Amino acid sequence: MKRVLLLLCAAAGLVACGGLASPPAPSAGDLLSAPTALNLAGRTVKLDASPQLAQNTLNLRVRLQTTQKPLPKLKILGVYMVTAGGVWNAPPQAARACDTRSRCTQVVASGPAQGLKPAAGVQVVVNLSGADGRTYWLRDAVSSITLSQNRESSPLQQTQTVQTTTLFSTQ
Repeated sequence: MKRVLLLLCAAAGLVACGGLASPPAPSAGDLLSAPTALNLAGRTVKLDASPQLAQNTLNLRVRLQTTQKPLPKLKILGVYMVTAGGVWNAPPQAARACDTRSRCTQVVASGPAQGLKPAAGVQVVVNLSGADGRTYWLRDAVSSITLSQNRESSPLQQTQTVQTTTLFSTQ
């Protein structure tokens, strides 16, 4: 009996030694502690996000912008949104320039709306990789949710925009 118990404990220990296939998802607290601006190579980089609900799908467009050109080389690795129900995330599609002066790049991420409703308070956060391989997190200061107008809906129905501002203090 003791041998069986010893074997079970050893097997459980070996299973627990396995590595993670991917890093754990960040918590809502981790995401909300991300800064709203980054200073990279003397340029201030900010995030502008546009989440849009279309039936049961959330389409999220994020833009990295700077007032100085050119925008530092950054790759968007992940797109996250903190909601009252938890953390929503989706892999970004291919990035593309959003202006001709090289001061902006944008990506789109789409996925299930996971019960999101109009007027939900949200914060959008992206995970970035710089040209030097360093990883950064950047949060949008103000987020708005737009309800997409359904083509089959009445002409009297209008697109609703709900804007939320959440102030966070860092200590």
